[in-house]
Formats: sequence, C-alpha cells, structure tokens
Amino acid sequence: MDPAEFQTKYGVPKPPLDAPELVFHCQMGRRGGVATDKARGLGFQKSVNCAGGYQEWSERGEMRCTISLHCETRG
Repeated sequence: MDPAEFQTKYGVPKPPLDAPELVFHCQMGRRGGVATDKARGLGFQKSVNCAGGYQEWSERGEMRCTISLHCETRG
C-alpha cells in the first residue's frame, strides 16, 4: 500500500520498514504475535509483540515486549 493510501485509510502516516516503535499487542498476546509475524513478513523487521498482552500488563502494571518471531502464550 502506498503511503498516501495508508494515510487515508488509517489516518496516520505509514511507518517506515525500519520503524523501531512498531509494537503489537492484544488481550492475551497470541494475536499480537500473529500480527508481528505478518508485519515482519511485509518487511517491518524491527516490529515487536508485547507478550502476555493487555491482560498481563494490567495485572503486573508493566508491558513486557519480545522480539521473538513467535507469540508467547500461557497454556
């Protein structure tokens, strides 16, 4: 998607492929991991997933981010 189309669709500038602040999260961490994998597949190699998601962050009061290619899930 070109930058102008991205801006129109999402209302924010398209991040560069080397954006260090491209962080994904979800409620538990799994979908954030999937999104991170997809972003990396599109060339955003520095994207990260906040493992444990919002639930862990709200319980601990902090966000633990990982650069792993796979989502960390609790079983």
